[in-house]
Amino acid sequence: MSKFGTEYDFFKNEKGYTEKKQDRTKKKWLRCKEATVKYGVSRPTIMNWAADAGALIRIDATILIDSETIDRYIEGFRIPGGVY
Repeated sequence: MSKFGTEYDFFKNEKGYTEKKQDRTKKKWLRCKEATVKYGVSRPTIMNWAADAGALIRIDATILIDSETIDRYIEGFRIPGGVY
């Protein structure tokens, strides 16, 4: 063992902890399946919302949804004063 530690220490930060994976809720572009899990709706529903919001991008067979645009679209349906 060298004075710098093991080869696995390369992946640790200055406090000695490994970095956590990126939180999926903060991604800008989501695949359709990730969006259905994040928003808790079915695939046809999220596809309709994304098409209405203009947040849908198709690259070959890959469907990407802009999470920031769809968030603004969903917030547009907020009822002032809450639901009774």
